[in-house]
Amino acid sequence: MSPTIATTPKRPKAKAETTPRPGGFAGNLLRVDLTRRTCRTDPWSPETQRELLGGVGLGAMILYRETATKNGKGNVAWDHPDNRLVLGTGPLAGLPVWGTGGLTVCTIGPGTNGPTSTQANGFFGTNLKYCGYDAIIIQGQSKDWVYLYINDDVVELRDAKALLGKDTWETQNALYRETGLVGHQLSVYSIGPAGENLVRFAAIQGDFGHVASKNGCGAVMGKKRLKAVAIVKGTKALRAADPRGLMQAAQDMSHDLQSDPSARSLYEYGTLPGVVNLSKMGALPIKNYTTNLTSNVAGADMSVWEAPKLRENFDHRGHQCNACGMHHCHMSVIRQGAQKGQIVDEPEYEGWSGCGWAIGAADRDGVAWLNTECDKACVDVNEWGWLCGWVMECQEKGYITREQLGFELKWGDIKGAQRLLWMVSRREGFGDVLAEGVKRAAEKLGGPAKDCAVYIEKGATPRGHDHRARWEEMLDTCTSSTATMETGNPVHPTEIGQPARINPFDGEQVARYVAGLRGRRSFEDSLGICIFTSRVRLDYICRALSAATGWNFTVDEALRFGKRTAAINRATALRCGHTGALEYPSKRYGSTPVDGPAKGQAIREQWEKMLDTWYSEVGFDRKSGKPLPKTLKGLGLDWLAADLWGKKA
Repeated sequence: MSPTIATTPKRPKAKAETTPRPGGFAGNLLRVDLTRRTCRTDPWSPETQRELLGGVGLGAMILYRETATKNGKGNVAWDHPDNRLVLGTGPLAGLPVWGTGGLTVCTIGPGTNGPTSTQANGFFGTNLKYCGYDAIIIQGQSKDWVYLYINDDVVELRDAKALLGKDTWETQNALYRETGLVGHQLSVYSIGPAGENLVRFAAIQGDFGHVASKNGCGAVMGKKRLKAVAIVKGTKALRAADPRGLMQAAQDMSHDLQSDPSARSLYEYGTLPGVVNLSKMGALPIKNYTTNLTSNVAGADMSVWEAPKLRENFDHRGHQCNACGMHHCHMSVIRQGAQKGQIVDEPEYEGWSGCGWAIGAADRDGVAWLNTECDKACVDVNEWGWLCGWVMECQEKGYITREQLGFELKWGDIKGAQRLLWMVSRREGFGDVLAEGVKRAAEKLGGPAKDCAVYIEKGATPRGHDHRARWEEMLDTCTSSTATMETGNPVHPTEIGQPARINPFDGEQVARYVAGLRGRRSFEDSLGICIFTSRVRLDYICRALSAATGWNFTVDEALRFGKRTAAINRATALRCGHTGALEYPSKRYGSTPVDGPAKGQAIREQWEKMLDTWYSEVGFDRKSGKPLPKTLKGLGLDWLAADLWGKKA
């Protein structure tokens, strides 16, 4: 493949810095304009680095500043050339802290037509930093299909026609062959057929099994005709301000992960224990929320779903991300059955959920294979599970006919699910309707079919849990500005002033809890670190950041940073047309469980009061959805208060 453009990005002449550049940063942003086929390097100041950090902190500001319409009152749509695709990392990426190869994708996504923040790991962040960049900011739309190649100062937009139609694994192998590089030496993040065909829940997959999945970010790449980004592990030095302090903080973090009872299972098995643990809570989503009992799934034997049994079922080897000692990411080989000998990516919990329990499938080999098929086609496995389970239920009840779909799809049919996956990924037949995502497909069918679909009124779908037993996650998801949870559940809530336990079915307690946790997730997602290796004391993470940069970054500053970032994303979401009227679960999503541990717990009865409490606690105006001027000024966002409230600020 011959390059369509090869260039060394223009770097501005260095100016004398009044403030020394902090450690941990490459110090440059790479801007790529696909329409004009140009690229340039923009330095960013130490002051801005501390203000934004990277990841979602940087991405949120870019979306707010650069995706407004010319009059500033509206926002460009997800498929507009002026939409930005920010591929960023953070100040811990590339340093010797576990799981620091992180990638954060920020864009206006097609699921909600609003701001998106979604994370993956692997080696992207490390390789990017070693090439001298903290983030790539992509705009415009290429006339022809291209992929972006970065090797130190060489940036090339290469012809990608030969890659079209290839799945993500095929794309990565093709670029391995072209470059002569493999493994850690070349990080490749690409889209599969789903992204090429603008499926609204298409994802971006990289380094064999790591997926930035939320809000259709893969469709944004597809609209821009960007097939892949391939980054060589560069040669530029990356320093820490206090290497000794960084190593001590990293050691404390790894010790916490290996020894703390609340985190140790993640160290040993990743998210595999989630299947059994969540089933005991009533939080495992089963057959599209029609039941909460594993016994209602044909062939289900929960004894073989214990984490050790799940792992023992496959031949496997470690597939760790940058600088990671977790026993989490694995490549596996199926030992028996129709897919014997197939290499698969060991599913995360959400893979077991979306490709298994949500569609009534308990065949571990089949579920693992289907999960990898989702990675290759490159769709969000959560929305895929809600979509496929919905189709199965609709066929069972006669809402979708065999003639409409083209074949019969019953609960637990793995091969049929794979057939549906590729119909959707290629927008073939009824797959074209389904490619619009659960909400839009359900609204198109209407009637009782719509009533049994799981989605958020903003247009996204929840993560792979039964949130009717996890009210805090349903509230977090529905009020989020980024199409997924903005808060998350920390390992040590008392560290940030929250109770160790609450009544999970008391709406008032839940709302206060979710509001009180606001900020931590946005902070962590700005550092270039894996969400699972950051399940430690927040003080340890702040110590690592301080040692990397040379700052004195406190827990209070971390939470303030997170709340500030969330407020900026909220402002962009409001400009995109998101209103309080959309902060509701669909009829099935907010339904009352009919069986299982959460039977009879009715969240919808408390929903309005939960919203009232949440709005009051976070300091937002209930009627308009805006952060109040007092709230914004308390976060140092006086300029945003003026933007949102004008003279009232």
